[in-house]
Amino acid sequence: MSESFSLVVRPHGAFGALATLCLLGQPQRRFTLREASIVARALEAVASGTSLERQIYMSPIASDQDFDARVEPGGIVVACASHPDLCIAWPEATDLARALKAAAGE
Repeated sequence: MSESFSLVVRPHGAFGALATLCLLGQPQRRFTLREASIVARALEAVASGTSLERQIYMSPIASDQDFDARVEPGGIVVACASHPDLCIAWPEATDLARALKAAAGE
């Protein structure tokens, strides 16, 4: 169990299923399973060093809150305009990627 996040997949009438990501101290984000897979792959790529991207951004179709994470040496920092930024160290960011992949059925 993560201290910084929780992820729950629930059925949705229009999208089939949505993965709801709750980050500590921030509003929830709801991803389609395809979006969850895309964010998971981006997190894995920056964590492993195969991507030199410095930002992971997704505006999920079913969510009122964007996912905007800066890539830093110690992990990712998830920004939210109306709430404090959340620092997630690489081990937990990798756990988040695994959880998102599992939610997507990968």
